[in-house]
Amino acid sequence: MLKRGDVIGICAPASAPAVNENLNRGIRYLERNGYRVKLGKNLYRRHGYLAGTDTQRAADINDLFSDHQVRAVFVARGGYGSHRILPMLDYPHIQKNPKIFVGYSDITALQLALFTRTGLVTFSGPMVASDMGTTLSGKAEELFWEMLTSPSIPQPLACHDDLSSPSYRRKENASGRIVGGNLSLTAALVGTTYFPSIRDIILLLEELDERPYRIDRLLQQIRLAGILKRSRGVALGRFIGCTPDSGKPSLTLTQVFREVFAEYPYPVLGGFQYGHRKNSFMIPLGILASLNSRSRQLEYSEAPVVR
Repeated sequence: MLKRGDVIGICAPASAPAVNENLNRGIRYLERNGYRVKLGKNLYRRHGYLAGTDTQRAADINDLFSDHQVRAVFVARGGYGSHRILPMLDYPHIQKNPKIFVGYSDITALQLALFTRTGLVTFSGPMVASDMGTTLSGKAEELFWEMLTSPSIPQPLACHDDLSSPSYRRKENASGRIVGGNLSLTAALVGTTYFPSIRDIILLLEELDERPYRIDRLLQQIRLAGILKRSRGVALGRFIGCTPDSGKPSLTLTQVFREVFAEYPYPVLGGFQYGHRKNSFMIPLGILASLNSRSRQLEYSEAPVVR
């Protein structure tokens, strides 16, 4: 767990922040909250659409996990490129030096790989430039710090009706380990050695700016790979901007979800305040949790941090 005065390392495993001032504001935000900050050596690098070369980005992650002063590693932003560095990470060393690791979107690839290779619980939550330097506030901010600084079981996360990710109540409860994050990155790792082989998972999914037919394709990839069969429930965050092209025939997103999940008996709960949206709620990945379709909540069964 984090305590005031701890060192937080910052890296950019995917794309570089579009505006460095947002990153600098995020750094100042952490310092105002009482934390010391250590920047990855390559944090401000640029290599086309990447935040430095693959070697440089992987080196920052390996170095920050090796640094015994660093208690947590926060990601600057997502974008693209995390899965390019998966073979370059020192998983045995990371396993021996576990730390809090926070990010989302493209960072889903790293989080799946870290859980698969090391068992590390990570946090799908706000990033330094994308969120802490711009919009993090209110209940999302409160839950973020509460989850990282307290060894208690987090409070349940309620879902709300949302046409972009509706709920289907079948079995009332389902339990498993939370796996997933961004749909595109989750589907991209299926079939690789970086996707968890465990059964009994609660599959967490969200997406941004993908047409319904592309959502359908990604979900079919997951289904055909057998992931839905070994899931015990599905938690859907927000699918923002995932609407049909104007004037073109299309299934609605609701129809896509209904057809994909129709054959499975477990609960599918949608409308969680999670994903590519302002003040998204952070969700720990890898811990045991339950989907309760009666109370319409994601209920955590264990604490994601220890003293």
